[in-house]
Amino acid sequence: MIKALRTQFVIADGARARWVTRSDHADDFVTTMDRKAEPLLHGETGATLEGAEHYTMPPPEHATREHHARFARELAEEINVAARNGGFDRLVVVAPDRTLAEITQHLKGAATEKLAGTLAKDLTKTPDHELMAWLRPLEHG
Repeated sequence: MIKALRTQFVIADGARARWVTRSDHADDFVTTMDRKAEPLLHGETGATLEGAEHYTMPPPEHATREHHARFARELAEEINVAARNGGFDRLVVVAPDRTLAEITQHLKGAATEKLAGTLAKDLTKTPDHELMAWLRPLEHG
């Protein structure tokens, strides 16, 4: 009997990630792990206006972009470790363009070899039961 290949889907954006696989018990996908980026440190969040105790300016766009890129690099390293340890047979990464590029650029060794596909789409907030239409075409592709 031929063993089916285990495809690991990593669905991410700049601040959230989900590890999704095919359910063993139903014709559906399930989230097996999720992760959120650490919030920006106080010094990275922008300046507090003088005399305004509770008003903080939003972080500069470059700080937010770098924060998201750092999260994507950390996620790529987690994928690299899982691939080296045999955590999956195939890998599909689903993320918006910038995050997808950052993740795939930092995949190495076994993770690169197991990368079977990508999808430039933000599905981080899509419930498991709605993932079938997006993930099934990538599962064996």
